[in-house]
Amino acid sequence: MVGLTGSGKALVVTLLFRLLFGGYLIGTDQYYYNDIGSALTVLLIYVLLGSFAALFLFGKRYGLIGVMGLSVIIIILHSIYIIVTLGQTTDAGVHDPLDNLWATLLRYPFFLLTLIFSIRVYGETYSQVRALE
Repeated sequence: MVGLTGSGKALVVTLLFRLLFGGYLIGTDQYYYNDIGSALTVLLIYVLLGSFAALFLFGKRYGLIGVMGLSVIIIILHSIYIIVTLGQTTDAGVHDPLDNLWATLLRYPFFLLTLIFSIRVYGETYSQVRALE
């Protein structure tokens, strides 16, 4: 197994912060909003993210691809949710993104950092594999 590059280490640190942020979201859903269903959904998402991160750390390429894919899916669905809520097409109830604006906006830098570092790691790993062939 090849050691982590600088981008790989940055990706791991970013993923750890995302997992901490996910814990905050789970706690907020469960204790502040009293919405156990939403808390379980968020838990499932972040368990998947953590599983993909662990696979990446064990050197599995599909772990890195899973991190990228899940991050893209989450941010697309989150953006659609914000647009639908702001367009007042549906009532968001207690989960209105404007009520907790900093948490809503914090998802985008985490997403961008994860995606940037994932792409860099993928390119670095691919070039190392090609150099060994």
